[in-house]
Amino acid sequence: MRGFTLAEMLIVVALLAILGKAMLPNLAGGDDRRLAVAGSDVREALRFARAEAMRRGQRVLFDAESSPGRVKLLVTSCTTMGSPKAVTDPRTKLAFDVNVTGGPFSAGVGVTPKFMVAGSAWGGVIFDASGEAVDACQVTGMTSKGTPEVGSGVSLSLGGRQATVALDAATGRVTGP
Repeated sequence: MRGFTLAEMLIVVALLAILGKAMLPNLAGGDDRRLAVAGSDVREALRFARAEAMRRGQRVLFDAESSPGRVKLLVTSCTTMGSPKAVTDPRTKLAFDVNVTGGPFSAGVGVTPKFMVAGSAWGGVIFDASGEAVDACQVTGMTSKGTPEVGSGVSLSLGGRQATVALDAATGRVTGP
């Protein structure tokens, strides 16, 4: 029975070290990539909500509160009672309902809506027919609270990492990861 020589063992250990070093950045950067994917989903949903409000000439609610980890778009206002009408996602032809935290590339990301009015965070924002963010609201109770302030948006978290998708209510500009 033949064993391994010292030279063969050193070569194997060196190859494993090289492979380990090559894989380390991929493992460490996974959280950043998942936050970036979730941020992209939220950014695009906010932009689509604004564009859809202008296209329809109706108010569109960006709802990040009623279903944790999900973003929904509805034709409604925070003061409208009854059943709001879902906006159709042009890609799927179904109700616009994005599972931000359940996708394979964004699993585990925490989504916290923070549309700020008078120091309080609200779970949804309304875009009017001109594309302005005119109202923040508590979606589950349909309580309206006025125009979102600077710093409003959606906070994303994963482990110890944080990211924010910010909305400028005056211009409709959306920024973030």
